Amino acid sequence: MLRPRSFEHIGIVVTDLDQTLRFYVDGLGLKLLRRKGEGLVGSAALKAGQVEINVFSNPAAETGRLQRIDHLCLSMESATIDALIAALGEAGIPVASSPVRRSDGIALFVRDPDGIRVELLVKE
Repeated sequence: MLRPRSFEHIGIVVTDLDQTLRFYVDGLGLKLLRRKGEGLVGSAALKAGQVEINVFSNPAAETGRLQRIDHLCLSMESATIDALIAALGEAGIPVASSPVRRSDGIALFVRDPDGIRVELLVKE
């Protein structure tokens, strides 16, 4: 039987690399590992804990027509969901859905610049 050791990385397609990096790095606090290209075109690798997100920019991709991914989930370092909501407000990132209880904490969703749903989980 196959037994995966851990989740390694996820790849997403975006339309504007600069805007996406502002959202994930400046807004949500992910670490930029490497970047290739400038402006709209290029790719980047981001790190969130032990998970890597590979970002591939394709300005020709039409937002909403190409299903890039359903969502990705980030476990956030935050004392409470209210503190997370306040930090998102300070970063200019709107909450897309109200917090909901999960088996291991409370989560909410935001959307990245291309509309990809990003679940933010505060573990209890």
